[in-house]
Amino acid sequence: MAEESDVLVIGGGAVGVCTAYYLARKGCRVTLIEKGEICSGCSYGNACMIVPSHALPVPAPGVIGKSLRWMLKEDSPLLIRPRLDWQLLSWLLRFAAACRHRPMERAIPVLRDLGRASLRLFRELAASEDLSFDFEQRGLMSVYTTEAGMEEGREEAGIMARHGLDLQVLSGNQARELEPALNRRVVGALYSAEDAHGNSHRFVTGLGETLGRHGVAVRTSTEVTGWLLEGGRPAGVRTEHGEFRAREIVLAMGSWTPLLARELGVRVPVQAGKGYSLTMDRPALSPKIPLIHAERKVAVTPIGNRLRFAGTMEFAGIDLSLNPTRTEAIRRGALEVLSGGGSPGNVERWCGLRPCTPDGLPIIDRLPRHPHVYLSTGHAMLGYTHGPVSGKLMAELVCGEPTSLPLEPLSLERF
Repeated sequence: MAEESDVLVIGGGAVGVCTAYYLARKGCRVTLIEKGEICSGCSYGNACMIVPSHALPVPAPGVIGKSLRWMLKEDSPLLIRPRLDWQLLSWLLRFAAACRHRPMERAIPVLRDLGRASLRLFRELAASEDLSFDFEQRGLMSVYTTEAGMEEGREEAGIMARHGLDLQVLSGNQARELEPALNRRVVGALYSAEDAHGNSHRFVTGLGETLGRHGVAVRTSTEVTGWLLEGGRPAGVRTEHGEFRAREIVLAMGSWTPLLARELGVRVPVQAGKGYSLTMDRPALSPKIPLIHAERKVAVTPIGNRLRFAGTMEFAGIDLSLNPTRTEAIRRGALEVLSGGGSPGNVERWCGLRPCTPDGLPIIDRLPRHPHVYLSTGHAMLGYTHGPVSGKLMAELVCGEPTSLPLEPLSLERF
């Protein structure tokens, strides 16, 4: 016998858990199903940054040139595994088209507003649900080790200033005064005071634990195997543990979303971008402010009594194999800008698949031919940052309410 609810949310990461939470708070009977455990995907090992200032989309002017230099180097910030895949080729062509000034200028205010709305919601959730996840608002510092890189940073600061984002330009000495864990190789930095960070795993699992109190049925270790169709309309899904029926169905499955949407004849232009992280015990000299080595694309985040290095983008399809060459590149990139070093203790190596759209904006929409099926995916490196606002927007969309932010820039039909 099928389990029935008003809304079925598929996916137990930051976006899925927040979606289920906000739907339940609106009085919906919600079931959340997850093929693994809550927070077992990208929400587990990401950089743990909550960054409204990170509003420059991945496709931007100049990215194509850098990508061509990087794309075949095993330890580069960007790696594309060559394969015969027409969907990847189509995605890359769309990505190239988005690497222009006009698309970039359209995307920045959208990402800015999503990030700022989410930061407010993180604070609200921490207070209302008594969540403890090492949340701190110490800002974010992007650091540079070359004058050429610093010049690009100054240009970025100017672009962001036009969009109301304050990125303070610092000299190397000013950066080290603000963050003593930086070494002498750092020639300059950009600093955004409004950004925050917090343990993503503790946030998602903590919020997940509240779902039962709000009436959500959580079903883990439950992988979807196909759709339940009635008269050509999706009425639910089949899983390894039975059938689930619902009036509305939300796909918040990250990089796996296109696979299930394809069974309905819908193409979702999302590619899996593999990211890596190393998490270790915090050394005696450890940064207190989250950092990004801008030239190496490596993030450094203090998370409670642990320190995380995260980064790189690898397009290799649905592939969760861990490449030691790329984890080593992250370690080297982080140590290029940090004082001290030594042998880290209790190291955990991880990789996960970020869902990436070609224009750098997420998709929050309903399927055009199946208006009772919804998508919340394509958040790339900002899934944790955008989790709360994505959940709230989806709950408003499903319930037929005016949305807190415009959804037109996030529509599937823009592709």
